[in-house]
Amino acid sequence: MSGRTRSLVLVAAIVASALAPAAARADGDPASDVLLTQSAFVPADANISGAQQTALTDYLHTAAKDHYPIRVAIIPNGYDLGSVTELWAKPRTYAAFLGIELSLVYKGPLLVVMPNGFGFNWAGHSTASAYRELEKVQIGAGGAGLLTATRTAVAALAAASGVTLPAPSSAVAAAGSAESNGGLIVIAVVLAVIAVVLAAGYRVRRRASAESHSQPTARERGSARADGAWMHWAMPGVAVLFALAVGVGIVAFSNGNHASASGDATANITTGKGEENAPVVWPEGRQPAPSFQLTDQDGQPVSLAAYRGRPVIITFIDPLCRELCPLASQVLSNVDRQLPASDRPEIIAVSVDTYGDARANLLQDYAKWHLVPEWRWAVGAPDVLKSVWKRYYAEVDVTTKHIVGVTVHYITHSEMAYVIDPNGDERALFLWPYSAHQVEQAVERVANS
Repeated sequence: MSGRTRSLVLVAAIVASALAPAAARADGDPASDVLLTQSAFVPADANISGAQQTALTDYLHTAAKDHYPIRVAIIPNGYDLGSVTELWAKPRTYAAFLGIELSLVYKGPLLVVMPNGFGFNWAGHSTASAYRELEKVQIGAGGAGLLTATRTAVAALAAASGVTLPAPSSAVAAAGSAESNGGLIVIAVVLAVIAVVLAAGYRVRRRASAESHSQPTARERGSARADGAWMHWAMPGVAVLFALAVGVGIVAFSNGNHASASGDATANITTGKGEENAPVVWPEGRQPAPSFQLTDQDGQPVSLAAYRGRPVIITFIDPLCRELCPLASQVLSNVDRQLPASDRPEIIAVSVDTYGDARANLLQDYAKWHLVPEWRWAVGAPDVLKSVWKRYYAEVDVTTKHIVGVTVHYITHSEMAYVIDPNGDERALFLWPYSAHQVEQAVERVANS
């Protein structure tokens, strides 16, 4: 199958599903996407239960109704800063950074809570009086300490502005027992399903709109491939809707991690009928998968040819992503968890972030994302990675910004996964959202063909 014909097949499948391929924004600052539309950013590793997060959100809504709207970012460790980890333990600088990130949508009071202190930003206002109040607030250890300090700080800041907030209910704030987690996880999974569907429908439109006003890049294909540039779609941008979807997905993923130490809480994401994209499929022997030679997280060579004789999953992931990539990684990891050990395919995750390929980042994701042993990262020199992206039709776009002395790389990429059969041929392509059950069926089909 020629490149042109292959591309037309992909486009036809996408049109038939009435859904363009999902793109994930690997934001250098995860909190900024959530806080565009939500009042609080509370990541999974904050050790704050779903019920406690709800109580905090209710408290912030009360503050807004009493004429003191404020948004809060709780940052328990550097992982939750994405690619701007140099701002870890610098809450004041990070508050200024985050304030600029949100400034097109939100210009009100903004509170950052880190274990070592507070940061505060309010566009057009002096922060001196706010920091005098915040210096009086102690931050205790762990999630409970961060949560208590957050509520106390919000009340103090509101009082300094002439707003007296009611004390939060201690019964509600202390909620989050194992008995209540079950219902919260169900809600979180439902919200995540909604989020990924919205992200798939709207995120590409935001990116495509930006592309339509930019100059052609060096990654544009030659004339033989130009007709197959199936990722370029001219649709209006909807950044706020995407931020809402991703924010909801992050909250759902966070609650799931609290409820399951094994990392299986997202196993059922995108399993309901009508919520997944149908895969693009090829007959046996029709489409050879492009070869490549990259390096894994341990510095060992990674090549598709090394797995001849067994199915392989190839996906494209950003090690610094804190949005859709962790969700997609869980779905693919669950494919291997559901298969017998002897039938589990190797998962080759080709990095789409040349700025985030440090071994420390790759190993950190094994722990944070609960990746299976069959997961292997595939990294390499930028020009080599770009060649792999191009041959697999994985669109990767990078926008670099400099904010308060910090360089941030915003990466948008297609969220996709290929199933390669034992002969090294492409047999199925999944475009987000997809489920573990879908991919598992494809793996079993090619293994038995």
